[in-house]
Amino acid sequence: MTALTQEETWYFRHNGFHRVRNGLPEELVVRLNSATDREVAGWVEPIVWEGEASGRTEDVRRLSKILSRDPVFLEAARHPLVLDAVEACLGPNVELLTNKHNHIMVRPAGSQPVPWHAGEETWDSTLITALIYLEESTVDNGCIRLVPGSHNRPFRQPRRPQGDWYDSDWLLRSLPVPMPRGGVLLFNDACFHGADENRTLGSRRSMTLAYRAHDTHDVEKEDPLKILVRGERIYTGHPYTFPGEAR
Repeated sequence: MTALTQEETWYFRHNGFHRVRNGLPEELVVRLNSATDREVAGWVEPIVWEGEASGRTEDVRRLSKILSRDPVFLEAARHPLVLDAVEACLGPNVELLTNKHNHIMVRPAGSQPVPWHAGEETWDSTLITALIYLEESTVDNGCIRLVPGSHNRPFRQPRRPQGDWYDSDWLLRSLPVPMPRGGVLLFNDACFHGADENRTLGSRRSMTLAYRAHDTHDVEKEDPLKILVRGERIYTGHPYTFPGEAR
């Protein structure tokens, strides 16, 4: 089990991110890359391109809606290495969202920076972003940069600030987080983050997934946009339509 220690849990809550100690099995990473190769080579939409849609495989920036493309992507999202760590952050009942993230960043050679942003507001329910690395991520090829503790900011800030990436205060406050092939990085999606340009001749692939604790006050339990990946969907709200109402 890859659950977090008490110390790691404290650091995650304080800093907003956690590097899982071990990586996914190499044979799974190979299959993930093979599926990605096929989707990129076939220009299988939906695709986000670097600049204009050129129709060239070397210009594919992102593959969207990956969980419905090939079973191997859901296999990785359900892997115990990932879910044990996510459960330590969110509790026993975990849902995987298909309408948030659900993509692969291909980041080809020369890929432009990922703009600074925070995916969620600080008052939103905690959403954990999981990055699963299909290739090594380095400072040179544009690894993610996180702003530690920014999910605890006591002030309001535009979630998608404008301006030059390199002149941003977020760059000065950020920490680069290189990751190995097969590595898993979790972070609170309310943290500000971005990624530099890929300055190498190769790509920098990573899966981006979104996990959230099941809301035990939801009356409707079947949501086609959420996949229960651990635990159960339970209800802890009032047993009647209104508090105190007789059956």
